[in-house]
Amino acid sequence: MSDELPDYIKLKLYKRIVSKMTNVKEEGRVEEDPEKVVYSKLADDKAVELMNKLKIKYPEIYKTIVNELYKAIKNNTLSSIDGYTLYYLFNSLGLDVKPDMRIKFVKHGKEVDIKDYLS
Repeated sequence: MSDELPDYIKLKLYKRIVSKMTNVKEEGRVEEDPEKVVYSKLADDKAVELMNKLKIKYPEIYKTIVNELYKAIKNNTLSSIDGYTLYYLFNSLGLDVKPDMRIKFVKHGKEVDIKDYLS
C-alpha cells in the first residue's frame, strides 16, 4: 500500500486551506485588545492604579468592566476616564477598591519626613 494520499483528497485539502486563507484576508480586520484600548483612555495615574487594584482584587468583575468600558469607548460615549470617575463607578457598584493614600511634606521645595517637617 502506498503512504501517499490520492490526488482528489490532496485537492480538497488544498481548496479548504486556500479558502480559509482568503476568508482571513477578506475580513481584513485585526482584533483589538479591549484592555489596551481602555488603558489608553485612562486620563491619570490614579485611574491606572485603580484598574490594577481591581484586576488583582476582583478578576472576574474586572473583565466585565473592561468590556463595558471598551463598548462605551467604541460607541464614542466615553472619550477618557479619570481616577475620580473610576473610583465613583467602583464605589457605586459596591466594590471596595481604594487608591493608596500618601501624604507629602514639602519643606523648602523638597519632600521630607514628618520629623524634619516639624522641626
